[in-house]
Amino acid sequence: MSALDIFAQGAIAFLRWDVMLAILIGMSLGLFFGLLPGIGGVTALALLLPLVQGMDPLPGLAFLLSVHAVIYNGGSVTAVLFGVPGAPPSAATLIDGQPLARQGRAAYAIAAALSASAIGGVIGALALGFLLPVLKPVVFLLGSPETFLLALAGVACLAILGKGSMTKGLIAGGLGLCLAMVGYQQTTGVPRFWFGSDYLLDGFRVVPVVTGLFAIPELVRLAMTGSAIGPAKAEGGMPARQIVDGILAPLRHWALTLRCSLLGVLIGIIPGIGGEASSFIAYGTAKQTARNADAFGKGAIEGVIAPESANNAKEGGALVPTLALGIPGSSGMVLMLGAFQLLGLEPRPRFLKTHMDLAIGLTLTLAVANVLSAVMMLALARPLVSVSALPGRVLAPVLMAIVLLGVYAVEGSFADIAVTFLFGGLGLAMQGLGYGRAALVLGFVLGHLVETYFGISLQAYGAGFLLRPTTLAIGLLLLAGMFWRPAVQLLLRRR
Repeated sequence: MSALDIFAQGAIAFLRWDVMLAILIGMSLGLFFGLLPGIGGVTALALLLPLVQGMDPLPGLAFLLSVHAVIYNGGSVTAVLFGVPGAPPSAATLIDGQPLARQGRAAYAIAAALSASAIGGVIGALALGFLLPVLKPVVFLLGSPETFLLALAGVACLAILGKGSMTKGLIAGGLGLCLAMVGYQQTTGVPRFWFGSDYLLDGFRVVPVVTGLFAIPELVRLAMTGSAIGPAKAEGGMPARQIVDGILAPLRHWALTLRCSLLGVLIGIIPGIGGEASSFIAYGTAKQTARNADAFGKGAIEGVIAPESANNAKEGGALVPTLALGIPGSSGMVLMLGAFQLLGLEPRPRFLKTHMDLAIGLTLTLAVANVLSAVMMLALARPLVSVSALPGRVLAPVLMAIVLLGVYAVEGSFADIAVTFLFGGLGLAMQGLGYGRAALVLGFVLGHLVETYFGISLQAYGAGFLLRPTTLAIGLLLLAGMFWRPAVQLLLRRR
């Protein structure tokens, strides 16, 4: 059977009414969960997973994949409007999205974020379709040494993400790495820095850390000033004009959109890196390569486009090792694997030979869900933006209640709320002293990976793992990425 016949079979299976219905319901639920701070894609999938039992494979998987694919679109809206990331990967979006909202350009930022998400999602789906048949040897090429160095490359973004001072960025990132070491060591099982607290044995959780660092300081500012998030009269034209400009922004910056989408696909393919890292790494890459790097953090639209395109593109990448090898490419894909087993399927290399039509159907689901969800959210953009004109003294208590409810709902733990306030205090201090909170989050997210894969690499290969050809190549790229910009600036100054 030719590739065209296989694609036609997959497309026919996808165009069933029950698959379309499953996608629409999944999208609606995904956007709803995305708007609730603290309820990330993994939590939403865990809540909805039992619903697919007994369903046909394609509608059931399309339902869950739609939820997971669009959940970050809702999170990006709350990140831009309120400085409250709906999910940890949305935290990178608020760095420039929030300043744009304060300038009265919230509709512009939201439309750019949604448009970039849709484009990134489609690119991720296309990459999935092209890579599924050929990527098996490449995935096996990435062992623990290569994964360690790629995670380290993400940590290198710490210096890039630091506002103004590279030193402060490194200090914040180092603090994030230290916080990641709290609790059980992944490879030895030895607990560290737990101070006799059972809660700390598992380490700090991502949701309270991210919510505390970013949401609490913003809500405190809202309550203290009593002013609205954005000015009553929008700058840069009426919201409708801003929406059109925002939709076109990723196309005007097409090279950045394409580059960050492909970066998201690559990060998604590597098992264990995760979506939180993809958005921050994309942001750091965008800042490093931008002509107006000083504008980042003050409302640069490139700072919104980069993380959003990477966010959604990485889901296509994460499906590659999930379907081809049965290795989950992200934490969300772990639950997708559970759904496969619940439906009597077992993703492995042989799976693609017997169920390629199903794989193509899931690829189409990913592309359609991303585009439709962006259209749906754009239709809601104007009423959502009007919320930013409400007085802060009205908005802050409502948002605080929603944030704390979302944090509690993830694990049902009051300790998470206490940790949220603890990191809220840290976020306020860092904000006042000019330290980058995003750098801390990136160090915290990647700290587990750096430590774990470094330990595995040492045990498996000894110190010689750094001399493998692939690790040498990645290491040289890492050094070039870190130092090319300072080197160019030094050369220009000498001239």
